Amino acid sequence: MTPVKRAHRPVGRNLRLVREMVARVWKVSILVVIVYLAVSLAFYWAELTQPCIYAAGVGPNCHQLQLGDALWWGIVTLSTVGYGDVVPHTLDGRVLGAGLMIFQIGFLGYLLSVILGAVTETRLKILLGNMGTEMKNHVVVAGYTAVGKAAVRELIASKQSVAVICENQDEVPLVRELGPEDQVFGCYGSINSEESFKRANAGQCEAVIFTSEDDTGNLIGALNVRALYPKVRVVVSVRRAELRRTLKAAGVTYVATPADMGGRLCASAAFRPDVATAVEDLTTATYGADIQEYKVLPTSPIAGLTLSQAEGKIRGATDCLIVGIVEPKPPTEPNGVVEYTSKINPPASVRFDPGTLVLIVGSLGNLGRFEKWYGTPQGR
Repeated sequence: MTPVKRAHRPVGRNLRLVREMVARVWKVSILVVIVYLAVSLAFYWAELTQPCIYAAGVGPNCHQLQLGDALWWGIVTLSTVGYGDVVPHTLDGRVLGAGLMIFQIGFLGYLLSVILGAVTETRLKILLGNMGTEMKNHVVVAGYTAVGKAAVRELIASKQSVAVICENQDEVPLVRELGPEDQVFGCYGSINSEESFKRANAGQCEAVIFTSEDDTGNLIGALNVRALYPKVRVVVSVRRAELRRTLKAAGVTYVATPADMGGRLCASAAFRPDVATAVEDLTTATYGADIQEYKVLPTSPIAGLTLSQAEGKIRGATDCLIVGIVEPKPPTEPNGVVEYTSKINPPASVRFDPGTLVLIVGSLGNLGRFEKWYGTPQGR
């Protein structure tokens, strides 16, 4: 897995709120402009025969009303400022002024209700995750089930950013409490909906994990993600082991069967409990040790070395151990997706060429030293 890359608080959220309010009020705003111009022009024609208007601070000023004076009067009246420098002298003018003030009061009430409604609705969308996230290089967990919760805990413990698609909207606030907003995101939606994955920004993620208790839903969701985002790794948890072959044929990167895994650990613990405990410890980052993978680059310290040479170098620098190598297979799909094959305890002559990955086991402290020494974050 790649290290967490903190996503900034979505800067587009406030912009979307403004756009939503503008979308709600633009029609009535045009109506206000039309009413303002119509009333101002009507006021101009109604008062055109009057010889005097008032000039602020100097008393009566006997000159004929100009069009600019009428437009100014309309703005002052509409805004309820009421300077009194231009006032109606005819009954028609006063009726127009009263009508414009009543219209302004109604418009102001409507405007306030629109703003309040937009803010409230946007806040609800934020709470449910409907405004989406701008996370990148994160992991999307589809389904906040028991398996999903364990996956989320592990991702957070590994300092990964994670977006969770919850099928129950009551679960979204619980997800948000697990970590800061730039590391943990929760949204409400279906694991088979394209819109849900857009909210989780799946197009920019590293992998999608399906953990729903509905195997059919997981299968459909995995096929949809593979079609929408062909380069994203897809991991599926299923109850029925017979679906493994179907999912692998569909391009799923890894298929987990929690029941089988739990059964194997229980069977192992019955006659070799320490082995089962060690396996459990090594598969989680919440204990004292972990297994991690690192890509071999041309600049990596073990690039071009054999296993025996790399082991001595890594052991001496970090006290970590090499447990396996992961080698890429030639792509067999039109989209160029690369599949990998893992070899545990490979022969001493195997060579770590650029493009392969090395599997490292060690304590969390030693793994921290390894990453600094290796100079490349873990993950493909």
